[in-house]
Amino acid sequence: MVNLSEPSDLCLTTADASHYYIVSNQGCIAEADNTGKILRKTKYDGSDYESICIKDNQIYAIDESLRRIDVLDEKDFKLKRSLYLTFMGPRNKGFEGLTYLPSDKKFIAVTEKPVMIFELNEQLQVINQLLPKQFSELSAVTYHDNYLWMLSDEKHEVLQVNPSDYSIIKHFNVPVNNPEGICFDANGDLVILSDDMSELFKFKMN
Repeated sequence: MVNLSEPSDLCLTTADASHYYIVSNQGCIAEADNTGKILRKTKYDGSDYESICIKDNQIYAIDESLRRIDVLDEKDFKLKRSLYLTFMGPRNKGFEGLTYLPSDKKFIAVTEKPVMIFELNEQLQVINQLLPKQFSELSAVTYHDNYLWMLSDEKHEVLQVNPSDYSIIKHFNVPVNNPEGICFDANGDLVILSDDMSELFKFKMN
């Protein structure tokens, strides 16, 4: 059980591969152990965090309503800088996923519906925008084992995606109510975070 209201996404911490950073759309950023127990947290009032990733001991959290990426220090959760992305549409249909691709030295941000993919350089400048037809809805994205892994809340499935052209390689069903977050643990197991249930679910991928 994750003791946060409406948790939205998670990623592994840098220091301890058995711990996660979790964000909620109530403006909370927290560190939790592998059972979901909250170890520390902070809250940014008015924030609507939907996704989180790590690069070089910095936390990158994306705000759906404000179309903003906040960069925070991993040690103390202090806000270092913010950057706004331009995206029109309803406040609750904005950015749902954010991840970093070390192989390409770029970030990927995805919107919920209609799905758009934003490619950003390491300075968080938009370098490309795509409107792929193969995705009907997305709720999260992560990078693992040289692939993108995209989560669909509506279809209850995980998509293994080629990061070079965003073609879908495989579909995996995830029987989880309202799956909102996705990452892989240190053992290579798939971890899904349920928003409604505030629970972590693990799946073997081998």
